[in-house]
Amino acid sequence: MTDAASILAEEEEVRLSERLARYEARTRHQMVLVTVGDLKGASIDDFATCLGNRWQIGRKDRDDGILILMAPKERRIRVATGYGMEKLLPDEKAKAAIDLMTPFFKNDDYGDGLSAGVEAIAAQTGDR
Repeated sequence: MTDAASILAEEEEVRLSERLARYEARTRHQMVLVTVGDLKGASIDDFATCLGNRWQIGRKDRDDGILILMAPKERRIRVATGYGMEKLLPDEKAKAAIDLMTPFFKNDDYGDGLSAGVEAIAAQTGDR
């Protein structure tokens, strides 16, 4: 969990970090949540792909990483997956998780919105 956009209270960041750690312990898949101050002109898709590759999210032999990237200044969010997660979390399921988050974001409730997305993705990928 990296809140570079500084949109979360400390307790929200801790709660989300602990949830992501439990998810990884239970499923062995790695889910990473990142907020950024801005995308510096890049598309959110390109930014997410570059970040996921640079940070090597997921197990190398399984390519089973999930990145939730949020750029609140640009009002953009992306769920990017490694190839090993595409069957468990296809694009339409990732979009459904985003759709769960956005009503919270409209009220500047980023912590609960991100939690809703993490829970939806976790349930879809084997962590009930």
